[in-house]
Amino acid sequence: MSDLTRPPLAQGRNDPCFCGSGEKFRRCCGSVSADRRPPHGIIIKEDFLSPDECAQWLAILEPLPGERLKVIDLENTSAEGTARTYSDNRVTERVRVADHQHRLDDLVRRAVLSEIEPTTGKQIEWFEEPQILRYFTGGFYASHADSDYFDQDSQLWVKCMDRDWSLLLYLSGDFEGGEILFNKFHFKLKPRAGMLVYFPSDGRYMHTAMPVTSGVRYALVSWMSQTGIEKLREPPGEAVFPHVT
Repeated sequence: MSDLTRPPLAQGRNDPCFCGSGEKFRRCCGSVSADRRPPHGIIIKEDFLSPDECAQWLAILEPLPGERLKVIDLENTSAEGTARTYSDNRVTERVRVADHQHRLDDLVRRAVLSEIEPTTGKQIEWFEEPQILRYFTGGFYASHADSDYFDQDSQLWVKCMDRDWSLLLYLSGDFEGGEILFNKFHFKLKPRAGMLVYFPSDGRYMHTAMPVTSGVRYALVSWMSQTGIEKLREPPGEAVFPHVT
């Protein structure tokens, strides 16, 4: 099997966990206990940004306009281009950051070099241009995978985006709802300002941005391509190379 296909994560509660721990799935990555550890592959760095840094970013972002976001149509995305469409499954907007884009690039480069590469032992070849997503009350993003779609004929997840790792950096915490839910693991995480979260982009790590019930949720997002993984296409024009300063 190539880097571009993967069987579904079909874990019985009493099966050995996929992470290789030797524990049953229900006692490991599939645990539902209140004090559970994050599932294998989901890495959380509290206070990656300080409260002052988050406050400075919010002061910049709150007055800026936004635009409604489309979703990527994974099944119709190919080497020739990325297909996007509006969907009722996604209610959020991208903030138009204009001249601040280079500062977002620097934030993700900092995360890659100081946190992600040292922790995972993997080298990031490039990452997609970071975006700021703004979720007002009622905003959400239904369950989705960032790089794969499920092919009914082969019963395999098929990779159609050069995304190996997904990154979320939360800039606000003064909101209710808005948790991130990793569906396969029944793992729900309440974002806090300054929190960095990253995880593999494939179908095992399907996730949902739960509806915001009050306040406004701000999150920086990007997706990273790992060195040594089979590629589908050339890097996008807005790709950022983390080792170039």
